[in-house]
Amino acid sequence: MVAHRHPTTRRPGALTWGRRLLGVLVVTLGLAHAEPLPVAIDKALRLQQIDQADLSLYLREVTQTQPRIAVNADTPRQPASTIKLLTSIAALGVLGPNFRWQTRAWLDGPLVNGRLAGNLIIQGGGDPSLRLADLWRFLRALRAQGLQTIGGDLIIDNSAFDPPETTRAAFDGKGQSAYNALPVAFSIDEQLTQVELRLDPKSAALSAWLEPPVANLDLQNQLKVVKAPCQTKHHRVHAALTGESAPTIMTLTGTFATECRRDSVAGLLLDPMQQAGRAVLALWQDLGGSLEGVLREGVRPKGATLLHSIESPELPVVLRDVNKWSNNLIARTLFLTIGMERYGRPATLEKGRNAIKEWLEQQGLDFPELVLDNGSGLSRDDRISAQSMGRLLAWAYTHPGMAELMASLPILGVDGTLHRRFKREPLRAQGHLKTGTTQGVTALAGFLDDARGRRWVLVSLINNPRLATWRGKAVEDAILRWVYDETGGARRGAGGSGTAGTAARLSEEFGYATH
Repeated sequence: MVAHRHPTTRRPGALTWGRRLLGVLVVTLGLAHAEPLPVAIDKALRLQQIDQADLSLYLREVTQTQPRIAVNADTPRQPASTIKLLTSIAALGVLGPNFRWQTRAWLDGPLVNGRLAGNLIIQGGGDPSLRLADLWRFLRALRAQGLQTIGGDLIIDNSAFDPPETTRAAFDGKGQSAYNALPVAFSIDEQLTQVELRLDPKSAALSAWLEPPVANLDLQNQLKVVKAPCQTKHHRVHAALTGESAPTIMTLTGTFATECRRDSVAGLLLDPMQQAGRAVLALWQDLGGSLEGVLREGVRPKGATLLHSIESPELPVVLRDVNKWSNNLIARTLFLTIGMERYGRPATLEKGRNAIKEWLEQQGLDFPELVLDNGSGLSRDDRISAQSMGRLLAWAYTHPGMAELMASLPILGVDGTLHRRFKREPLRAQGHLKTGTTQGVTALAGFLDDARGRRWVLVSLINNPRLATWRGKAVEDAILRWVYDETGGARRGAGGSGTAGTAARLSEEFGYATH
């Protein structure tokens, strides 16, 4: 007689938990084969007064499956702007390299003899790269197709994205700084209002105007022209707004040094709807168009007729701004777009987080410690380990989209946020790396070629609330030098005297907070 055994009852998630535990054990065993921290890097840490516990370092040759160095590599860290690598890689995977954003113009009524008997709706699709020149061509096409008078209202449709969950000033109190712009579906010139100033050397008359133009705004120039060198102590321009709804008064105060001749002052001076909407109205009027109704925000009705649409550049072109110059607004917009394309409108942060994590799972990339906020790194909540970031980069290197990703990264000593580093050393042009800097965080991740021509995946994350940015960058430089020549010893070529010499230069170079 054969005894029948009852089926084993498994707790929900037990199998998944077991697989994850096995994965952790495999990773741990793999990291056990990695080399200890090189003496040159340890020396740089001590020189810069940074505890080794505050550094996570992952180094892996692209042809290998295990890292050569993995120090604190499984510790979750704040990645700052290096998290843009994850956003970029996921965007290439989910959206594809041919992806373009769409901006559309809709007619809500009949167009007869140049007059629209109804509303004109400008529907934003999330294009973060839309510039003033693009908008001018877009509106000129409407005029060319016979539209002259808008008999109803001019409506800006931002419904593709949910309203932002925070404010511009929430991160660091600097609500007018460009890096704090928040994504909306219809955005012009990255939401910046730029005051252009030109001094006529003969008459000493000072001209001032806005780019993009802003309808229903009174620009009052109260700047005092002083005969002086173009130095900060003589040249101080301030712009202040009175009211954000039309009509608005912008007052320019301070001093303008004669030797400056010209200047531009830019900031997030208006809310996105007012800045973009009033730019549309100003350009429309410049093109000879008229508006009988008012400018307002709304949603395209179902019965509206499409009149014209324009497309953004392809995704790889836009990615260059995301990574080379660490553009937070475009990265945030990408993050939302990934979620919107996967789960539909309106775009939300939660959809973006879920879509990226789902995509990672589909690629077999399990990062249990991963915490995503908005995709830009301008967050104190993001968490990822150096090991996970390194695995992601190694995966990306062998999959479609590698060339597009590599082309978007700053080149060491050549361009982007790395254009000043190693300009006169053999390391110049040997790395494609994303930088990351916020208060208490310095980070560097990407690809580096050594003196023998081997290519490495490199991730360095340094976290400490009291970290001085220039000290963290000095340690990064020591890491880069060691990887390049594998000894950390004598420099080849001119330009620099080691970590100590680099420190003073970096103390001034990296005084800002978000790259």
